Amino acid sequence: MAFRYSLQSILRLRSSLERQAEQRLFVLAGHVVRLRAEIEELERSELDRKRSVNVELSAGSFAAALQYMEMCAQAKREKRKELQLRMVAAEQQRLTQLSVYLQARQKREILSRLREQQKSEYELEVSRREQQSADETFLLHTFFEHKD
Repeated sequence: MAFRYSLQSILRLRSSLERQAEQRLFVLAGHVVRLRAEIEELERSELDRKRSVNVELSAGSFAAALQYMEMCAQAKREKRKELQLRMVAAEQQRLTQLSVYLQARQKREILSRLREQQKSEYELEVSRREQQSADETFLLHTFFEHKD
């Protein structure tokens, strides 16, 4: 008789829930990474824009360059603020999902350990039965040899 774990269906469910939580965590982590990249790109473009304005200022177009520089700076500040707010929200979602994943993993690991423990007990019992059967066979064989 093969080992049969009575909670196998629950273990499969827990494993599935763990995989789903892990996949959601990966999606949220990817979102956080994309937002960080957007913020970095925004900062790089801000530096490029400042260089461009400095070139124009050195060429002599002061008023228009200053006005353009201020408009761009304001737009960049608003965009940066929006991205940072989205980043904070995304990071919070990621941390929440990390907690969900860790809980799912812990529940699955408990069932896995229980399964392994029960399997070990089953294998020990099978081994005992086999040994008992071998001992009985030996004793019967010995008994009938000495009887003849």
